[in-house]
Amino acid sequence: LGDAQANEFLGEFDNAKAPAELLVAALGFGTVTVNGHPVSSDLLSPSGWTETEKRVLFRSYNISGLLNSTGGASVHVALGCGYRCDAAGQSRFPAYQQPDAKVAQQTYDSIPKIVRLAVVSGNTTVFSTGSDGWAKRRGPVQDDSVYDGELYVQGSETQWQPASALALDKGPRGQMVPADFPGVQVRRVDPPIKITNPADGVFVVDFGSNTAGVCSIDIPSAATVSLRHGELMQHAHLPGLDKPDPSRVYFDNLRSARANDTVVVTQPTSNWYPRFTYHGFRFVEVYGYPGNLTSSNIRRFAMSTGVEQRTTANFTDEVLQQIHIGSVGTQHANLMQIPTDCPQRDERLGWMGDASLSAQSMHTHFDYTNMASAFVDSMVDLMNSDGSLPDVVPQQRFGGRPADLSWNSAFIENVYELVQVGHLAPAQSYWEEIKRNVGFIEGQLSQAGGLGKLPEPYGDWCPPPTEVGKGQGPKPTKGFAAAFSLVRSVQQAAAIGKVIGGAAAQDAVAIRAMAGNLTAQFHSTFYNNRSNSYDNGVMTTYTLPLALGAVPDDLKPQVVAALVSLIDNSNTTWTGGIINNRFLFEVLHENGRGDLALRMLQSKAYPSYGYMYFNDLEPARECMWELPDAPYEGTGMNSRNHHMFSSVGEYLVKRIGGLQVHGDKVMVVAGSHQGSVQVSTKTSRGEVHLTWAQGAFTAVK
Repeated sequence: LGDAQANEFLGEFDNAKAPAELLVAALGFGTVTVNGHPVSSDLLSPSGWTETEKRVLFRSYNISGLLNSTGGASVHVALGCGYRCDAAGQSRFPAYQQPDAKVAQQTYDSIPKIVRLAVVSGNTTVFSTGSDGWAKRRGPVQDDSVYDGELYVQGSETQWQPASALALDKGPRGQMVPADFPGVQVRRVDPPIKITNPADGVFVVDFGSNTAGVCSIDIPSAATVSLRHGELMQHAHLPGLDKPDPSRVYFDNLRSARANDTVVVTQPTSNWYPRFTYHGFRFVEVYGYPGNLTSSNIRRFAMSTGVEQRTTANFTDEVLQQIHIGSVGTQHANLMQIPTDCPQRDERLGWMGDASLSAQSMHTHFDYTNMASAFVDSMVDLMNSDGSLPDVVPQQRFGGRPADLSWNSAFIENVYELVQVGHLAPAQSYWEEIKRNVGFIEGQLSQAGGLGKLPEPYGDWCPPPTEVGKGQGPKPTKGFAAAFSLVRSVQQAAAIGKVIGGAAAQDAVAIRAMAGNLTAQFHSTFYNNRSNSYDNGVMTTYTLPLALGAVPDDLKPQVVAALVSLIDNSNTTWTGGIINNRFLFEVLHENGRGDLALRMLQSKAYPSYGYMYFNDLEPARECMWELPDAPYEGTGMNSRNHHMFSSVGEYLVKRIGGLQVHGDKVMVVAGSHQGSVQVSTKTSRGEVHLTWAQGAFTAVK
């Protein structure tokens, strides 16, 4: 069912017998109620976000308890744009880049809001979107956009009119596949910590932390109420603000995203919230509220894909604790059907670089296995015959093809991390695709003419500038990070094949030999004998060769010493970008300098993780910045909730917290610094708790 004008459908059936199951796919966003009751707690869409010309997800819900006494029900479906259409006057979605999707949108898949469902009783389909008797209307949602928000006008519904099923050749042609990871759900309800009234008709609500979700509001009488969402308050160091007002919310870093929900009510209304959008925010400006807005009238629904959090930690060190909360929090806010980059601005896309760097720590923090597997499916759906991948999956808006090699690495990285947690199915199913991607990597190397000449659109993204407000800091020579990621992907492919066994293990012999040759080439290409350094000598150029295992044993002590000296001369903090930070702390630990890694993570000086949380301008909470000097940078690319630096969460839990889980094996190593730690994680064999304290005495439990 779908219609260019209608966004709600209503149908009825009778005589179903328990157990009764509802199977539903809804694009872009969609909600379903049976006899007025939601079929589940899932939000946004039962179908997630995929390349729909290849794959459309559906979910199954047991509705036996929702049927009436005769086994009947009224089924109501409401649909929103999601990522398939945009607000009136906007054209940001869909921006398909792949040719087949463009053709589909212009012809047989031209209706963006579409639903397919069936009610199955026993082995019989008793009702479906192909059944007679459906009705359609324009509901109270007059406009909706994942970026701009929702306009809801109570009482504006049109009359129900007969609806007919779309022809069988209409709609996306992807295979219908059951979703086996949780839907988006409310994970927490947050009350405000503060409400102010800086101007007539304006309230500013502070929820105390920056995460993804929507507001629920009670409105005592007829009114038009708007809620605009932002991450921070205005301050004097933000570029472009002529007269900053610290009592008002800053919105400019959202770019074209309005992040505004408007509800028009004709009577007292409780617990209204938008169904077809979400926002990334800490603060909300509320306009037009009738009377005095109090904490009992408004709340935040913090939303995320409903993956279970596996690991928690409590550090008495305040900086370490905020980094842990921020690492978990920024990942939570970006697990939104796919791993997105950010939840607030006009992006919220499946950037592969971010998904690669955070994969390991996401498995540590969450039960991420099925969601990661589904994202790997989407990567394979978009893999070209030459093995290339795009920068963004699904491939809408921004990015290019072929991907930067560090973004391309997300495919093999995610399969590798799934293998590390004992989930071999994707590796087994996609071994041929892994080999194809390795073939693409070989082709890139051959076309470039060597490791030192590789293309690199992004590289080690967002190193901190030496002086705040000056954009990105020093990077390695263009192609250095790409060369690292190329070699590492081949190393990981060889390791995956060995674990799979059989024919894959035989294939892996040649891939392992290739990896060995490439690792040696990396050293010979980038090492400078005269300066005893790699490439141009910035921090990343020491970290990545050590992480890759490219540094010969006889040179390793001096390379490590040079890295340590560089850190000491950089205010004991990091100066590399997101790829550097994924490996830096583990490299220090593996080379006997875990003490230095700890000091770096305890620092509050710029640039550091601690600076994000303990600066005077806009201390972060439950999030991580995109830019290490965010308070001084402009609007073009300045999210306050990006997970691309969040890989450090892995190091906090396993090295500083001291709890490591490998399958059924647990290893604990009590820390050596002053203070105490409590860390726990859920495993297939139960929950593991570790507590240790270091002070006048040492205690471990």
